Amino acid sequence: TRNMSMNFIALRAPLAKGIRNVAKRALSSEPPKFLMATTESVPGFKVVETFGLVAGSTVRTRNAGQDIFSGVKSVFGGELDSYTSLLAESRQEAAERMQKSAEEFGANAVIAVRIGSANVADHASEILMYGTAVKLEQE
Repeated sequence: TRNMSMNFIALRAPLAKGIRNVAKRALSSEPPKFLMATTESVPGFKVVETFGLVAGSTVRTRNAGQDIFSGVKSVFGGELDSYTSLLAESRQEAAERMQKSAEEFGANAVIAVRIGSANVADHASEILMYGTAVKLEQE
């Protein structure tokens, strides 16, 4: 997936890979270009404009090879690495699409971010990320 300049402020739950560096970025003197937060406010920032609901989603399927190996691995137990990677990539893609939608409104943040998933067909799942697009300024 392409890499957009996103900073995740995960005050309740991590949303993406690389979350260990969030605190460093959040505490840096330079404000991030784009914020996503699971909360309705971001410490040190104030909402100056609200644009409304934005969302990003992706629908992914597993391949037959992954299903066969996962079935075998489930007998012995352990993490299904191929599914873990697939879900991580799907979450990242949904986040990037949500950010793009928010930026089209002129937002520099999405607050109250939520993520969900659903099966939409046999072996196909949708990952949906949504929140409120806002413009933030440092206090």
